[in-house]
Amino acid sequence: MKFFIKIFTVTLIFICIGFIFSPQDSRAYMSSPNYINWQDSLNFGGEESSSSASYKLQDTFGEIGTGPIGSASYNGLIGFRQAEGEEPTFTFSLSANSIDFGALTVGSVFTDNVTVTTTTNAADGYFTTIVEDGEFRTGLGDDINDVTDGTVSIGSEEYGIRTTGASGQMNGADTAITSTPQTVADSAAPINGDAVTVTFKVSIAPVTAAGIYEHTVTFISTGRF
Repeated sequence: MKFFIKIFTVTLIFICIGFIFSPQDSRAYMSSPNYINWQDSLNFGGEESSSSASYKLQDTFGEIGTGPIGSASYNGLIGFRQAEGEEPTFTFSLSANSIDFGALTVGSVFTDNVTVTTTTNAADGYFTTIVEDGEFRTGLGDDINDVTDGTVSIGSEEYGIRTTGASGQMNGADTAITSTPQTVADSAAPINGDAVTVTFKVSIAPVTAAGIYEHTVTFISTGRF
């Protein structure tokens, strides 16, 4: 018997939500065939930048009431230097796009891994979810049971995943993959090269039908900007 998973689909959702308030009407910015001026600033002086071995300063003279403002439903960056802030960045990768358990036997739990790596400067970090297109199944309608007790065990017909890594959300138990997105990784702050390993685990019983088992799972990663 040969059992394997194929992960065909990787979906990346990049969400950037924010508000930047500036003096001009955003619907009437200045432009020409050669440029677009997204922002005006009324002031009377300032330096592009000044620095030493221990600091870097960008200053503007004449602006009033600048700085960040916010509430539960919005964030605002008031003033020229505030709105000049860092561009949002987000990268997301998988170490593999398929899982292959090989030929399964009753006496073992079989595993294979995918590592999800994320880098973002999003103020509130990111989260990654996993969702399946249906049960781990054959074309004849047979399927492997989802794990329900937290452990994929030798001799039982069970299938699920477990995570490892500081941001992993399924580190404590083997968990079934479902058709509803479940969070496998979550960081509440900007992160660089955050790696979470998702371990796919399967075991079979003597009564498990022979065949080629597969399904498609999708990872979706979202930045909280």
